[in-house]
Amino acid sequence: MKYQELMKAIKQKEVRPVYLFAGPEQYIGNMVEHTLVETVIAPGLEQLNLAVFEDKNPDISEILSVCETLPLMSEKRVVIVRESAGLTKTSDKKTVEALNKYIERPSGSTVLILCDSSPDKRKKVYKTLKEQGAIVDYDKLNKIDLEKWIGRRLKLAGKRTSQRVVEQFVMDTLYLENDNKNMEMVDNELNKIIDYVGERDAITLEDIETVMPKSVEDNVFKMVDYAMGGNKGAALKMLNQFYLEGEGPFGVFGLLLRQIRIMLMVKLLSEKRMSSDTIAKEAKLAPFVVKKVLQNGRRYRVAGLKRTMIEAAELDLKMKTGQIDPEFGLEWFVLKL
Repeated sequence: MKYQELMKAIKQKEVRPVYLFAGPEQYIGNMVEHTLVETVIAPGLEQLNLAVFEDKNPDISEILSVCETLPLMSEKRVVIVRESAGLTKTSDKKTVEALNKYIERPSGSTVLILCDSSPDKRKKVYKTLKEQGAIVDYDKLNKIDLEKWIGRRLKLAGKRTSQRVVEQFVMDTLYLENDNKNMEMVDNELNKIIDYVGERDAITLEDIETVMPKSVEDNVFKMVDYAMGGNKGAALKMLNQFYLEGEGPFGVFGLLLRQIRIMLMVKLLSEKRMSSDTIAKEAKLAPFVVKKVLQNGRRYRVAGLKRTMIEAAELDLKMKTGQIDPEFGLEWFVLKL
């Protein structure tokens, strides 16, 4: 099940006795845990009825002993195993049998939460949990869910903003493009913006631009804008700034090519008479990015963009084999855009 389904179940006080929180976004899992604990444990009795195991090699007998202990002055007890990989991935027969037995016949007064960012789906424990419908997926959020999550967080903080600002924030976080970015990082950036605006309730695009660190990818996007818009001087100035900041020519070149690929993809889809919103969904891009690309894309034909990609491949080979200086080659390429 998705974590949103679990949140709805918790609100309705329909809580299962065992869960496996699976996937990389354990930060969201921690938030769900907090809500669950507040729901099933009487206020002020958390110390008596909440047990958290953080050992990478948890002792199954100790965990099950706590699970089978009745809660004190509360409806339920919650047991959380942070590093459950030692249990769910183990080949130790006694551990597997003991955990499986408990999952099949759990204590009705305990909620056991096992956390594993990358569970082994071949293991018996995982299969048993799946049969019980006890697996909660915490995969990376898609664009729609991420924007909804941001909207809820801002609402809780008493802030409001526009869809355009949310899209810019999402783009600046690089969460959707970079597998190493997680929701904890996104939340930290959001908190910085909330702190920055202070008592003001509206968050503007200027706030995002002021607070959010500008990524190399973001600035490459702007450099391509300048180059394709005819402002070669500004484009070269940005290129030199990348070097001053320690960026290498191959890294900048790779991001530049990504931008041109996006332009080509958007151009091809637009020739199918798709709307900008449809293109955004098809290409998994923010709508404002598609609109911006379309503005530049009108100056170029598909054939021209394809030719640029071929030239880029040839230049890439020459730079990597030492036939041309990488910095000179990249400067030449920017001037040709």
